[in-house]
Amino acid sequence: MNAEHRSATLALNLVPGPLTDGTAAFPHPPPTRGRLGELEYDNIVFSCEPGYRPLFLDLRVPGPRGRPHPLIIWIHGGGWIYGSRRRLPPHLFDHGVQDQMLDAGYAVAAVDYRLAREAGFPGMLLDVKAAVRWLRGQAGRVDLDPERVVLWGESSGGHLALMAAMCTALDGAERTGEHPEQSEAPAAVVDWYGPTDLTTMSQVDLGRDSEEVGRTEERPEAVLHQHSAWTYAELSATTYVQRGVPPVFVAHGTAGQIVAIGHSRELVARLRAVGATVDYLEIPGADHVWRDAPSVPEIVAESLAFLAKVL
Repeated sequence: MNAEHRSATLALNLVPGPLTDGTAAFPHPPPTRGRLGELEYDNIVFSCEPGYRPLFLDLRVPGPRGRPHPLIIWIHGGGWIYGSRRRLPPHLFDHGVQDQMLDAGYAVAAVDYRLAREAGFPGMLLDVKAAVRWLRGQAGRVDLDPERVVLWGESSGGHLALMAAMCTALDGAERTGEHPEQSEAPAAVVDWYGPTDLTTMSQVDLGRDSEEVGRTEERPEAVLHQHSAWTYAELSATTYVQRGVPPVFVAHGTAGQIVAIGHSRELVARLRAVGATVDYLEIPGADHVWRDAPSVPEIVAESLAFLAKVL
């Protein structure tokens, strides 16, 4: 179904409609009140490409009502082959990272995307872009500020956030999802320990025991590459660094085993070389998903402080 023929609504929708209605065909309950007083819109379909499963998001909007809130779109990690919007790595969940975002006045939308063996690449990148456009299309209905949309990803989610902000390889390509009239460019990006150079990643043997997925012998970057016609260089965010990219906040731990710190150091060096707005936070001794970090809340606070500065 071509995106230009679609429309969507976040109005109360208790009954299913014809599939020709796109995302509006899928019923969803009214919002509920969350434990922090926010409105929670759960299990909302934002994209439904023929032949693929519908993609869902969960949106949390803080009070007060009637005032537009900046929006963080949370992109989960999992090496492009695992994960869901419904699951935070245990260490991040225990520290309530999304609650801290809400407390700072941000709405938070956790989005799903098609994994590598479902649609390959760039399918998942198109899904992230579709989520940005769809949420902007709903902004007036749910008190979101369409001018202050942030992509915040951890691990492979950080990679997707960077690619959605910087990759030019899809310019002019057909889009998935709805609201083609909306911009898909984020106002800023927060990248937590995302892989940025997949050529290097494919050549280095790192530890495979991750809090995100447990022990696995699979090489996620190889699976991503196998399910894409793109080269490792084309899959790398460092390839697309140029003047005019959105502001980027990068954070990485020096003891990262799954994604080596060199990924973030090289990305930041390239961004600074072109005059991009970038802040870099390096956490001594911290591993993937901030294990062994002295204070996860302080890392969240630093990330939010950057957003307050650039939005």
